[in-house]
Amino acid sequence: MPARLILRGAGLLLALATAGAAVAQPVVLYRCTDAAGQLTVQNQPCPAGSTQREQVVGGLGSTPAGAQPAPQAPARDAAPAIAGGTPGLLDSNALARERAQAEAASRPALPPPPALYRCSTREGDRYLSESGDPAPRCLPLRTVGLDGDPAAGAGQACEVVRDRCEAVAADDACKAWRDHARQAQTRWRLAHPDNVEWRQRDYERIAAIVAASCDD
Repeated sequence: MPARLILRGAGLLLALATAGAAVAQPVVLYRCTDAAGQLTVQNQPCPAGSTQREQVVGGLGSTPAGAQPAPQAPARDAAPAIAGGTPGLLDSNALARERAQAEAASRPALPPPPALYRCSTREGDRYLSESGDPAPRCLPLRTVGLDGDPAAGAGQACEVVRDRCEAVAADDACKAWRDHARQAQTRWRLAHPDNVEWRQRDYERIAAIVAASCDD
């Protein structure tokens, strides 16, 4: 099995420097991303089915015979030189970002949630609705008698009004659906005992839409 190089912190920098001094040859590192999006850095070619990227780390020159070897600098001083010659190679944050991007690319896209509407009443109240054309409402009107006396009014009258609704924008849809689910949960918890069951079913239906279409 190929040896895997885990690029983490100063320990790896010292290992690369020691390997370069021993073989005095450039080292080829292979960055392999498998079908599941897992990233591995190793010193042998990637297995079949993986995406391969190669990067060469320059070796150190050999020491002439009889010459005194130059004193080794502390590991903390060697780190900038190696990192500077191979930008991003030893950056664990860069590896984490690449891994996250690979996982996001391999994850299937979620379907968009159904349309949702923000509606407002003539009284100024606002609410979310799954219908863009809610049922009309009848607002009571005061009746008066033939002589204009309110006390002599008979019968009932009302004015039919419709709430105004606008579709929620696509980029705001998941936030609106989460708000819709929280409101449905509140209605369920505060419902009259006669309405608890259908309020619970309504909340569970909305929560299922959020789970299927909106990635938390």
